[in-house]
Amino acid sequence: MNAPIPRDIPLPLPAGEGLLEFLLIVSFIVHIVFVHLMLGGSIFSLVCQIKGLKMPVFENVAYFIMRTITVNKSLAVVMGVAPLLLINTLYAPQFYASSALIGDAWMSVIPLVIAAFLIAYAHKFWWNHFVNISELHIGIALMETLLFLLIPLIFMTNVNLMLFPERWPDVKGFFSAMLLPNVIQRYLHFVTASVLFGALFLVWLTGRPNFAENMKHDALGIAEVRRFFYVFAFGAVIIQVLTGLIVLVSLPSNGMSWKIVLLLLLGGAPALPATWWMWRDLQEIDNRFANFNQVVMLFAGSIIIMGVARHEYRANALADHKAAIAQKTINYQAAALQARNDAEFTKNMRAADSEPPGSADFKQYCAACHHPELPTVGPALQEIKALYAGNPEGIVSWTKAPGKKRPDSMRMPGFPQLSQQQLQNIANYMLEAR
Repeated sequence: MNAPIPRDIPLPLPAGEGLLEFLLIVSFIVHIVFVHLMLGGSIFSLVCQIKGLKMPVFENVAYFIMRTITVNKSLAVVMGVAPLLLINTLYAPQFYASSALIGDAWMSVIPLVIAAFLIAYAHKFWWNHFVNISELHIGIALMETLLFLLIPLIFMTNVNLMLFPERWPDVKGFFSAMLLPNVIQRYLHFVTASVLFGALFLVWLTGRPNFAENMKHDALGIAEVRRFFYVFAFGAVIIQVLTGLIVLVSLPSNGMSWKIVLLLLLGGAPALPATWWMWRDLQEIDNRFANFNQVVMLFAGSIIIMGVARHEYRANALADHKAAIAQKTINYQAAALQARNDAEFTKNMRAADSEPPGSADFKQYCAACHHPELPTVGPALQEIKALYAGNPEGIVSWTKAPGKKRPDSMRMPGFPQLSQQQLQNIANYMLEAR
């Protein structure tokens, strides 16, 4: 593998890997649904404001949509904390590396989110202040929508980059990472999904009683408003199918498998009956949309399957790299342990070299019976030094032919294994030791 292999920090996971992967899939699906509703709502609020220049009733519809955006964006942010933490836990080396490679853009996410939220709140709560200044009003909506479009692009570029470590040496910032294979295709697929889910959400929302009360003085009928959004949803499905096929054929092969291809096809399959039912609904004169609930259920199943497929592709794409990191970490730990052992051995050798001659042999053969100050099995060193002061040869002679000087003590054993030089060194050490 021609890719940088960083060393990991060998810390245990806070839970089983399977559980963390399950939580990642579930939390990401919940998060991405609210992201779609937020972005789709922002797009449709802008569209309705522009349409409201000629048909004032759509200005009222735009404000009704705007009231949902701030709620959905808050839920999107809150629900995004869990998948972000989980992906950092499961893929820390890869996600850290990709974040660093697009550092400027990645660090800009926080101020961009703050700016987008402030503009969204200004758009919502100061609606009546700007409604008669159409250029400024639409400009605020456009700025909000562009920010909501930019932030997911940065996230998608980062997550895509982490999947392909072999590309890291070639990346020179955000734009080069954004131009890697599959980013633009996946982003277009994401945006059309936001339009689709946003439109379906608004078809449901505009059918609720509170919308009917909001629209009771307007000339445009509720059925026509719902149809307007349903037509957008129908068009978005067709574009979704096309962009989905482009994403499928352009996915880098290192993460592909027959299981993932099957999951992707299975996840895209609901679009076919959904398109047929939506077409049938749009042919109805009374705009009852009898198949709407079935359509929603189909796409709910689709997003769940796609969430599983997305994780499977990520796991496949990074399997070799994770294994290489794990092996490098094991090798590093073994090398670090060897280095510590070598350092300890060197330290001990230096300590031994710095000791006076006879010290090591005295500690090995004599120290157990001769305490520096206290009599134990044999006399203390202080007593020996007084007895043999200036006469190390006397100690050597005694050691070669030891006897028993005290009735209450045991006979000293001989040490025939020690050489003359060793005995001389021990005697000198005993007399010089403090």
